[in-house]
Amino acid sequence: MNNRIPYVGLTENNFQEPDYKDGDLTIINHLRYHPHMRPIQLDMVFVAVCFEGEFTFDMDGHEYTIFKDDIFIGHPNAIYDNFVMSKNLDCKLLCIKRSLIMSMLYPNQPLWNKSLFLDKHNLLHLTPIDTQLRGHLFALLMFNIQEKTGAFQKEMIHAIVRVLLYGISRTLTQQLKVKSTRETNQRKILFDNFITLLSSSEVKRQPLAYYADKLCVSPRYLTMVCRDLSKKTAFEWISEYVQNDVRYYLLHSNITIKEIALKLGFCNLSFFGKYVRENFGASPSEFRKHLKEK
Repeated sequence: MNNRIPYVGLTENNFQEPDYKDGDLTIINHLRYHPHMRPIQLDMVFVAVCFEGEFTFDMDGHEYTIFKDDIFIGHPNAIYDNFVMSKNLDCKLLCIKRSLIMSMLYPNQPLWNKSLFLDKHNLLHLTPIDTQLRGHLFALLMFNIQEKTGAFQKEMIHAIVRVLLYGISRTLTQQLKVKSTRETNQRKILFDNFITLLSSSEVKRQPLAYYADKLCVSPRYLTMVCRDLSKKTAFEWISEYVQNDVRYYLLHSNITIKEIALKLGFCNLSFFGKYVRENFGASPSEFRKHLKEK
């Protein structure tokens, strides 16, 4: 593994120059074999959508093959290697920052968290209706990319990808099945219940003991299960969901910053301001302005 490349996005040194990239999202319309393809590690969610042919690769040492009308979803920080492609391959590749997925699917992101961190990957086969939706969305996506539509191009591309993610979420809901031993399944159920409880709580900024008590386990055990299954502690999950709420309400609501602070469980505006500055590097009003201008 000495030749592993820590990697963000896709370049000519790996797959090929992407059709689109903006730092949070990278799109390749026709994946082709490249003589310099080497093991890569992505800090993004890897979504491969196969229209035709076969694509075989290793992820974290396990071999996977996707065929026509398959979608493969790989978790962040996985290592990909040993790429083999059929001559008739027509495969679209999207690499998406997990934070962007969480923002796009808010407040319906728990399904992705559970699927990414419980099963580590998902290989899905599309129904005929989902196949038609996929075709229309990619045609619209590539029109906006190739025609360089000017103003709001990024926003339009992100909007189309958001619809695509919801389509994949629908397929996940229909097809996702957890296959594990009874012992492992119990731990997965606990993690599943924790994410469900956390995401459904209006006030998520609660002590770890609050969630552990609701789930009838000790804080230590909840932390251990979360770390083992997702490489993140329960406290880190709580922090991520709180930050998602802060980002969402500052960007998508017109209520005052004080009202947001109280809604999210901060005792006063001063504590909320300190929290936003520590986690986002700006005051709530500055961060709101930055989000709306981005």
